[in-house]
Amino acid sequence: LIMMFFLILIFLTSIDAAAGGNVLTTLLGLGETKIDPEILTTAMAAAGIIQGSLLMFAPRLSLRMYGTKDESLYMRFHAEGVGAAILTVNIACLCLFKMKLDTTTTFGLSSLVWSTEHVLSLAKEYPSKLGVSANGHIFWLLVSLLDMYACFTSAPYTKQLLLAGHSLFALHNVLVIIEPKIVGKIYGYKDMKLTDEQKGWSRAFGFQNLSMCVFGLSLLAGVDAHNSLGFASLVVVAHCAHVLVGRTSSTLGVVGSFLMFFWMVFSASCAATFISTEVGYAMASIIVAVTALKITSVPSNFEFPQLASEELTK
Repeated sequence: LIMMFFLILIFLTSIDAAAGGNVLTTLLGLGETKIDPEILTTAMAAAGIIQGSLLMFAPRLSLRMYGTKDESLYMRFHAEGVGAAILTVNIACLCLFKMKLDTTTTFGLSSLVWSTEHVLSLAKEYPSKLGVSANGHIFWLLVSLLDMYACFTSAPYTKQLLLAGHSLFALHNVLVIIEPKIVGKIYGYKDMKLTDEQKGWSRAFGFQNLSMCVFGLSLLAGVDAHNSLGFASLVVVAHCAHVLVGRTSSTLGVVGSFLMFFWMVFSASCAATFISTEVGYAMASIIVAVTALKITSVPSNFEFPQLASEELTK
């Protein structure tokens, strides 16, 4: 894994040198040449829709891609939730930046994703199989359906409804990030002895859905769509950095580590390009710090191999 990060750094440095030192600075908007926002949003939407669809509709494959061995229903449910959040944001990007739809219609179409996710969860009987009440799923399904109805009918209370729903869900996700057990108890989970991997995917659910809420709340506050995407990308950078240097980083594997590093750099590029040059310098510092920590740190669960006592006496 350490060799992989060295190779990535050498590869990027080589490209940077071959291009006259402009590639890395262009990625983070620090040089004279900056990435075309049109190209960046198109790439973001395409990559995000693919990633979100894989997580939402092929959770087992997605868990394996990120090195997760636990494929329990709890993990698959949270992987699908992460996918729904990513898919929601990037369908919104497609609607806003490529199809040039207005904000209200965009909210209506993107609400289809979470409506679908809740319907599928109820159809698959996830609540009963997980041993919790279905009330939480039904509540959020009703919120999604009300959002869709208000957006497509241009109801006078649309903005207030969207603000209330996004604010409540943002608070929900902050609690998930701080302590997954708190939200688990609210939903009625009886056995909350979560493993590090389960806590990690619970927090991934919180981070990605918080990013979705930040994007939505920024749009509702009248912030420019590109700036809103930049603010949402900051949350994704925080999530990727947390995973890459956190307690479960040693379980990611080569593919999982590469994917998290890719999303961190990609999201950092969005944040830097759509917000400001100062943010670009901050993103560069985070990427360097995370890479350095990843290279120099030893996993917290690392143990030197021990010889059995019988072998020592031979």
